[in-house]
Amino acid sequence: MKNVISITEARKRLPGIVKSLKHFPDTVYQITVHNEIVAEIKTPPKIKPGEAATKMLEIRKRLRHKGKRYKTAVSENIKGHLYVAEGKD
Repeated sequence: MKNVISITEARKRLPGIVKSLKHFPDTVYQITVHNEIVAEIKTPPKIKPGEAATKMLEIRKRLRHKGKRYKTAVSENIKGHLYVAEGKD
């Protein structure tokens, strides 16, 4: 469920917003400035234990070249692989 609130209201209600996210993790609060949505407050995606390490190893295997050094450092590209954007799974 999405709730649209002004930044002023979000500042006043921040502790309550955080508590409501704990009880209703699917809720999204969209913050507006001058009636334009500029931010969202929502619960972070759930990552299973060991998932980050597994994904790093998969990336490393894809980047490996026969007898050659990596052309791209794994650590430079890891955030795009570890954090799933909304709507992608």
